[in-house]
Amino acid sequence: MQDPTQSFIIKRFRKYYDGETIEIPDRLSRREFGFMFFDRTFVLRHIGFKTRKELKGYLVDNAPAHAYHSSAYYEKPDAPTMVEKSWMGADLVFDLDADHLKNAAELTYPEMLAEVKRQIIRLIDDFIAGDLGFDADKLKIVFSGGRGYHVHVLDPRVLSLGSHERREIVDYITGTDLNFDWAFPMRSFDARQFAQRTTIIQRREMPDKESGGWKGRMGGGIDRFLIDLEVIGEDEAVKRYSGMKGRESGRAIGDKTIGGMYQELFDKRKGARGVDRMRSERNFEIFSRQNYLNAFVLLVEDLVKVSLVGETDEPVTSDIKRLIRLPSSLHGKTGLRVTELDRGDLDDFSPLRDAIPTVLTDRSVKVVAKDDVDIDLRGERISLKKGEGEVPEFAALFLACRKTVSISE
Repeated sequence: MQDPTQSFIIKRFRKYYDGETIEIPDRLSRREFGFMFFDRTFVLRHIGFKTRKELKGYLVDNAPAHAYHSSAYYEKPDAPTMVEKSWMGADLVFDLDADHLKNAAELTYPEMLAEVKRQIIRLIDDFIAGDLGFDADKLKIVFSGGRGYHVHVLDPRVLSLGSHERREIVDYITGTDLNFDWAFPMRSFDARQFAQRTTIIQRREMPDKESGGWKGRMGGGIDRFLIDLEVIGEDEAVKRYSGMKGRESGRAIGDKTIGGMYQELFDKRKGARGVDRMRSERNFEIFSRQNYLNAFVLLVEDLVKVSLVGETDEPVTSDIKRLIRLPSSLHGKTGLRVTELDRGDLDDFSPLRDAIPTVLTDRSVKVVAKDDVDIDLRGERISLKKGEGEVPEFAALFLACRKTVSISE
């Protein structure tokens, strides 16, 4: 027998699927589908559907906890082995989940959702639609129903890309193996002759922020970093950055080195400030000592670059046979709708308001809370003390799927 909580969840999922218009992926009949269930322990996959009606009927009859479709297209999507399916191509999919956030463990669920949305907007605007240049009408943005977002690139040009090419796209976004000598090349700018010998003088150039791709990104990032560095002052700069280890020497950078670097950037007593020369001349040759230059370069590599990279899940993007969540399905750990969006919708989208199934009512449901609850759902403040209580049906499904409450009726 099902326990009351599981029975409640399954009935509401079935109710949702019965009344919902199911969104189907492009080329439905070429997609493989997979499912996980509340009352079964296995994953069921290698399933194909030819029509929306067939898919909807399956969802109503089985009320799965999780529903997925393949990013790939197959000649025989329901074949039992990958070889027999015969791969034809795949969408390019980016996945960003809360587990990519550095401080995820310290955030509440609503805070996670807000931060991951901020990061997915940056991924789209700076990289997918920005540097990579994919048109907005070729992007399908999907809230996963859980803690993240997916971006599907449906451009025909990406369909035949293999895993290696897709991994290179991820490497570009994440700045993996970004060559410092490429971003900041050495250029000859003078020649000096002594006796019979000519010496070529070189300097390391800093790209303009108007340059394309990573060069422009690094140029703009350094400009912003210089502003922040001046604002915090020398004492705070020494406190924050001394102790960082040089890449080649492995030795920690001392207080005096950071202090000297700071003074050469911002000291007005030496005429034109180093920072002003750096901005106008676009090069790093302002430091009188090599260890000051080395310290600045380390800060650029470890702080500026890291602040500019995009976040995405590499295994999802490089996998050409991935199963990804079906838009308009429900997420079994939240009861939230896997919601398809366009870029214009994303800024104002709030999952805890907009992804709660509209079929669920305000009817009171008796629950037992495992702990105190205080959260905004569908624009309403839901508060419970530990123990018995009542909440609206839409809140009961969310809290039951999150295992925050059990159903007592």
